[in-house]
Amino acid sequence: MTEWNAYKRTRRRRGLALAAALLLLCILGAAAFTKAPHRPHESAGRPVHGALVAYSPGYRVSLFGLERLHPFDIGKMDRIADQLVDAGLLTKDDFAVADEVPVELLEQVHDPAYIRGLRDAETLGRALEAPVPGFMTPRMLDERVLGPFRRQVGGTVLAARGALEHGVGINLGGGFHHARPDMGHGFCIFNDVAVAIAVLRSEGFDGSVLIVDTDAHQGDGDHAFFADDPTVFSFSMHQESLFPSPKLRGDRDDGLWGGVTDAEFNGRLAEHLDELLAEVQPALVIHVAGSDVLNDDPLTGYAMTPEGLVERDLKVFRAAHDNGVPLLHVLAGGYGPSSADAQAASVAAMLEALAD
Repeated sequence: MTEWNAYKRTRRRRGLALAAALLLLCILGAAAFTKAPHRPHESAGRPVHGALVAYSPGYRVSLFGLERLHPFDIGKMDRIADQLVDAGLLTKDDFAVADEVPVELLEQVHDPAYIRGLRDAETLGRALEAPVPGFMTPRMLDERVLGPFRRQVGGTVLAARGALEHGVGINLGGGFHHARPDMGHGFCIFNDVAVAIAVLRSEGFDGSVLIVDTDAHQGDGDHAFFADDPTVFSFSMHQESLFPSPKLRGDRDDGLWGGVTDAEFNGRLAEHLDELLAEVQPALVIHVAGSDVLNDDPLTGYAMTPEGLVERDLKVFRAAHDNGVPLLHVLAGGYGPSSADAQAASVAAMLEALAD
């Protein structure tokens, strides 16, 4: 009997130890699961050959893995930055790292009721067009989703200032051209271009702005923001059959067909650029340069190659640079396997052109 009691006591101790270990694992797992993402420190960065490049690991949105259900490649920006560093074009210290723009600034540009509503998981999910878990608290939504988007908006603001100061500003994120004043859709919550223009205006910039949107989807958000602003000209060159539907009318639209080639696209773009620079005489060009024009993009229907995308971006770069106009370049959409490599090659080509 004594041995039996000792055996039961041993089993009980082992059971308690196992339960304690499982409880500790659950606590550690929950802590890791709910831990806020790392927030890099803000940095002004260093311009390289007249270009300021904004990027932060804090751009990455985290929905506990559910963000992967949206076709946008969340890790694309990180890989582009790594390729630029590996190529010796930039060091990690060269990147301008933005802090999150304050909510109060967003409410000066967007409808405040819309901004407040984004703290609800269902409302945010509609704007993202991606599932947002209902268990996520407003704080978790802010830290894992809204915060990274605000940081990307901040990157566009830094790059816009860099463009005016140095000649070229590039944000490896941003380009949320579907976000309208009172709504978001198409994985666009805040309109970073509209916020950047508002910030520049508040800091004394009063020149005309030309938006050149070559993403495969129409820049309906930019059209909506600047429909009544004669100082901002919004031009979109997109595949007519794609989202959004219906289209919004902009200052100029060129709706293209599926299967458009490098030569066809870039030939039409060159014609538009010549006309627009003469007509608008901009003091700033903003290129919303989506990589969803590529032939391996699952959401679009163009036949363009990575080489054609690089040529496209260099055309806009040279049109601005040769006319002495500052250029802000943001990367916008892109969902195919060659997206990151093509956009890294594009940014590298601009930096190399400036170095030459």
